[in-house]
Amino acid sequence: MKEITKAQEEILKALWKIQEGAVSDVLDALQEPKPAYNTVATVIKVLEKKEYVSHKTFGKTNVYAPLVTEKEYAKFVLKDTVRGFFNGSLNQMVSFFVKSKDLSINELEELKTIIVDEINSNSNSKTK
Repeated sequence: MKEITKAQEEILKALWKIQEGAVSDVLDALQEPKPAYNTVATVIKVLEKKEYVSHKTFGKTNVYAPLVTEKEYAKFVLKDTVRGFFNGSLNQMVSFFVKSKDLSINELEELKTIIVDEINSNSNSKTK
């Protein structure tokens, strides 16, 4: 996956919300202040070149749809962040948030539950 700008990310989020649509549909899904129609069309074309979006043509109208899911994109961004800021170490990232007091006890408990559930899920799938 290639990096995208915040503006491109906002357009992609709008496409995820509507699942597919013409430029006008994407524009409608964006929050105020809305960019110009031509700006949205240009950003969508860039996302298409970066292989985040595809289109189908119906008459004179292009209908766009995301090629990348929110989950795939989130995974890419998180891995890139961990690589760039935490030397590729997830432990360093979690430690950073814990030490900076950005995670509450409840959030830490939720993380622990997620990790334990994932470990249990992986060990169960390996025994099958």
